[in-house]
Amino acid sequence: MMGRLMRVELRRYLARQAVRWLVVGMVAAVLLTGFAAWRASRPPSEAQLAEAQQQVTLAQADWAQHGAEYMTQCRAQQEQARQTDPSADFQCDRGAPTVESFLPPRQTFAANAYDSLGQVATFVLLLSLIVGATFVAAELSTGAMSTWLTFEPRRGRVFASKAAVASVVTGTAALAVSVLAVGVLWVATAVNHATGQVEAQTLVDLGNGSARIAVAAAGAALLGAGLGFLLRHTAAVIASVIAWFIAIDGILVSGLLQAPRWAAATNLQAWLRAGTTYYQQGPCVTDPLGGLACNPVQKTLPMAAGGLTLVAALAVVAALAWVVFRRRDVA
Repeated sequence: MMGRLMRVELRRYLARQAVRWLVVGMVAAVLLTGFAAWRASRPPSEAQLAEAQQQVTLAQADWAQHGAEYMTQCRAQQEQARQTDPSADFQCDRGAPTVESFLPPRQTFAANAYDSLGQVATFVLLLSLIVGATFVAAELSTGAMSTWLTFEPRRGRVFASKAAVASVVTGTAALAVSVLAVGVLWVATAVNHATGQVEAQTLVDLGNGSARIAVAAAGAALLGAGLGFLLRHTAAVIASVIAWFIAIDGILVSGLLQAPRWAAATNLQAWLRAGTTYYQQGPCVTDPLGGLACNPVQKTLPMAAGGLTLVAALAVVAALAWVVFRRRDVA
């Protein structure tokens, strides 16, 4: 019985025009990212090379006179920065300026594909949230849900089938889009002969990153569906998520409470990036001038901890949505 219900919900999911347009939006985000990678990986033009040569000639003359002084200042600034960030590296020993120093940075697939995939993830997760929300909220706001419950009155099964279809299908689509993004980035940089030194670990990282995006997208769709059951309108779901990230994540948790570890954005970043770092206010001391100096402390949040935090929050929303759907009149 549950399998038949899942098949029906799958057909209804795929039949929704909003879902189709949102998938098109995911693909459009991939193509835009690929276009940006193509532009950023182009070799410098003749005019850029000529201008860079002029600038490096002047810079090298200045370096011949003041290079030792510049290196001393750089090392002093680097040591100061390492008091709060031990990994700070100002590359003080790179030596005299070269032509490459005055050319615009050029992207390669090996060096930049992982970051570009992260940019795609932002669009994919946002659209996944909207897909899950509209799949549920549209039926509640139009009254179609009450009609559907006359054919399947067991609300627990209806809730489970809708949540499962929204999360599984959206997660599968997100995986396909992520893999497509990797291919598009490869082509975009290969056209400009800018793939770089692609190692096996690079491909492993991209594969793992794509899988994590798919899981996060499934969770985002489930979150959207849960909020759809609670708020009954897609616009209300989107507004509530924006308000959460601004008011709760940004102002309350990270600002007033000084607890970025529990911010949804921090935990999501930890999951997507296989771990992340964040800064928390450290102990404050009195400086020589009598002022109060508070140095931030860098902390690490592992991927597993971020993922478990998100799962716990999602379970709370899903449980609340299930209770409300079972008890509330949907008419």
